[in-house]
Amino acid sequence: MFGTAYGYAPKNVILVLIDDLGYGDLGAHGNPVVHTPNLDALRETSVDFTNFAVSPTCAPTRAALMTGKHEFKSSVTHTIRPMRNMDLDSTTIAEVFQRNGFATGLFGKWHLGQSGRYGPWFRGFDETLTVEGDNQRSHFDPVLLRNREPVPFKGYRTDIIFGEAIDFIKRHHEEPFFCYLPTYTPHAPLKVPEKYIEPYKHLDPQTAAYYGMVANVDENLGRLLAEMQQTGLDKNTLLIVITDNGGTFGVDTWNAGMRGRKGSAWRGGTRAISFWRYDEAYDPGECGQMTGHVDVFPTLVDLFGLELEDGLVAQLDGDSLRPLLEDADVELSGARMQVHHRGRWPEPSLWRDHKYTHAVVRWKDYQLVRTQTCDRPDCQLCNKIRRRAAGEGHLGYSKDVENYRMTDGGAWELYDIKADSFQEHDLASEKPEIRDAMAAYYEAWWQGVAPMLARSASRAE
Repeated sequence: MFGTAYGYAPKNVILVLIDDLGYGDLGAHGNPVVHTPNLDALRETSVDFTNFAVSPTCAPTRAALMTGKHEFKSSVTHTIRPMRNMDLDSTTIAEVFQRNGFATGLFGKWHLGQSGRYGPWFRGFDETLTVEGDNQRSHFDPVLLRNREPVPFKGYRTDIIFGEAIDFIKRHHEEPFFCYLPTYTPHAPLKVPEKYIEPYKHLDPQTAAYYGMVANVDENLGRLLAEMQQTGLDKNTLLIVITDNGGTFGVDTWNAGMRGRKGSAWRGGTRAISFWRYDEAYDPGECGQMTGHVDVFPTLVDLFGLELEDGLVAQLDGDSLRPLLEDADVELSGARMQVHHRGRWPEPSLWRDHKYTHAVVRWKDYQLVRTQTCDRPDCQLCNKIRRRAAGEGHLGYSKDVENYRMTDGGAWELYDIKADSFQEHDLASEKPEIRDAMAAYYEAWWQGVAPMLARSASRAE
């Protein structure tokens, strides 16, 4: 037993993962343009982890959420096959819930493999609704796999998956359930019904479409909240809303004054929204302690008193956030550090060449960063970083974004992200003890994941 459920423990959990929504894409976070009334209201009634980090891109974040360990340990280093296929030896939180008698459902983007036994129907979900081929595809009139069988739908995909998730919780409201709702939007393609674009027509077309997609997600979250209130599920259900990476690039959006975007390990590429609402127990408010995606698995195990094998407990990289949910002022371990890495090397066998290709260590309010490109002239990843460091190149969708900056110096840089969110003042020479301690942690961490990366590479051959 990892933890013991307490008297006012929730009965159910709904985990919403929003794809490509940046920390600055909320009105409540200071965005002067976009309208997000439901997300803003949810923030006011939730524990808001304001220093919560995820991976720089989506599939790695999904793997960490599902397993409670760094994504490299489950073979997920990229968003393309085979490097997004989550290791079959990894136990998912859905499997743990399922074994403990919960109804489990996935409605939306899996993105951790679909061939063979990688699909979500083999990873602990009783019911699934996702795209065929595990790709992004079209948002309109999609053909979705319902429990592996293709079914054509009419309408906008975000509306459809929220509707299906709401139907799931209606059918299972009398038994404990785990509902995982990972959206496909506002990730590209930047397409949404015209009525959502109308309020943003004064912006360039790409940004207007993006904000329209954000508005649609917000509206659907409102549908879910209304259903929870109407059925009384708001009284016994933990609702978690998280985003999968930093703000998207190529559109003219505000990223809360942070350096970097999606695809980078700078704070602007890894800081995520993280709202946890359970009205019966948790007082709303902000918690600024360092938290992250690997903490979700152990927190759920602790909150629900789930049975967990000792061997699996030892594999977890995260910690239970239950103490912070009950009292945001409680201090977690001062020695606690977390690692983020851009990953995305072109082939599984090239992992050794990319040890420092945009690696980050987090400790309290400090972020240690190192960007050292490999020596391979044909490496697309490193050539892209070199172009970004030189101020060249072009990012996706429409135009470049000024704060998507890379450095290719090969040395560790240290930043106080609370005082310097744009990460302009390198403290490495001013605080060598902190720099060296965090760098030593990274070296030990890499030594630990290296055998797993080697195994993943050999399996892909």
